[in-house]
Amino acid sequence: MNITGTERNSENMKKYIYIFIIIACAGLLAVFDQYTKLLAIEYLMNKQPIVLIDGVFELSFVKNSGAAFGILNENPIFLLIITIAALSALMVALLLGKLDKQSKMVKIACTLILAGGIGNLIDRIFRGKVVDFFYFKLIDFPVFNMADSYVSIGACLLLIFYLFIYKEDKHPVKNLSEREGDATGGIENADTSSGEDGR
Repeated sequence: MNITGTERNSENMKKYIYIFIIIACAGLLAVFDQYTKLLAIEYLMNKQPIVLIDGVFELSFVKNSGAAFGILNENPIFLLIITIAALSALMVALLLGKLDKQSKMVKIACTLILAGGIGNLIDRIFRGKVVDFFYFKLIDFPVFNMADSYVSIGACLLLIFYLFIYKEDKHPVKNLSEREGDATGGIENADTSSGEDGR
């Protein structure tokens, strides 16, 4: 089946809309992450933690040079390079349309990971360290921030999708050249049969 110019333009428009939505949502989430960090700097830095649930959860200001939850604390330069490389790879995949045919769950997960990576990257570039302030005191969980939450939720969504939802197609659709070859073969067989019947 031939694809008309109108259909091709429609597909391209959908692709650009998806790219715009993902980048816009990631940007808004990163802005919100930065806003919460500015609040933490203003109301928590050099002050006593704000206890929300006594002995369980509190807001406590910490500057972290590592990744999410304090990982790779001693290698900030290496972490910065890895972060930039990962975000660049995700952006290239997005712009090349690699996420177009993915499920909505995968797109949401990638949007969250992109937003979290951008949020913490802004901290590393402009503040030297990442601002963290959520602290689960009950289990002494490492202090984290909104961007860490984005990345963690996105990673969990990808894990759930590929472990429990995604099923690889055992009979993939043939490409165009293969389909055309099958069609040509069918026509030739039909012609041959007609010729034999005519005898």
